[in-house]
Amino acid sequence: MNKIKIIIAAIAFLSINVLSQSTDITKEPGYVDFGDFTSIENTTNITEIILDEDLLSVLASMSDESDPNIMSILNGIKLVKANVYEISDDNKDLLRKRINEIDSKLTNSNWKRIVKTRSKDEMANVYIKLNNDKKIVGLAVTNFEKDGEAAFVNIVGNIDLATIGKLGKKFGISQLEGMKKNNDGDSDEKQ
Repeated sequence: MNKIKIIIAAIAFLSINVLSQSTDITKEPGYVDFGDFTSIENTTNITEIILDEDLLSVLASMSDESDPNIMSILNGIKLVKANVYEISDDNKDLLRKRINEIDSKLTNSNWKRIVKTRSKDEMANVYIKLNNDKKIVGLAVTNFEKDGEAAFVNIVGNIDLATIGKLGKKFGISQLEGMKKNNDGDSDEKQ
């Protein structure tokens, strides 16, 4: 009886150890650390969405009957993370600075910016991360609207830009709903 308990404990320990090693999403090439926002979380309205691979799988199976394409959209996606902050006088400089820092970090670390929009009151960037096979393994979106919200979105895993807008619509992430790739494979970049 004691041997069985020891064997069960050993299997449980090894299983937990293997699972913890395989689920460290921060090690994925498409993961983006947007930094610590705790200093502004108590001063503004926030929305945070974190859908990991397990939850995405459950959501896909639940919506399989109503939208059969959702399973193919979610296949290979490991994380959908969105942080949206209401902009106020107290946080607008910090949020604008954070977007500029992220822009610099991503453009200097082999992420490709495929959309850039700048105006007096708004700035937005969309980036993709490619693996060695030229497949998209990460998508990052930053958006700042002076009298609105600042959004930070990261999708990690195998990504098809043609279906990413459907994913945004399905999970209520408006910053992704307009995503689509041109037929010639190039993207629009607005300055």
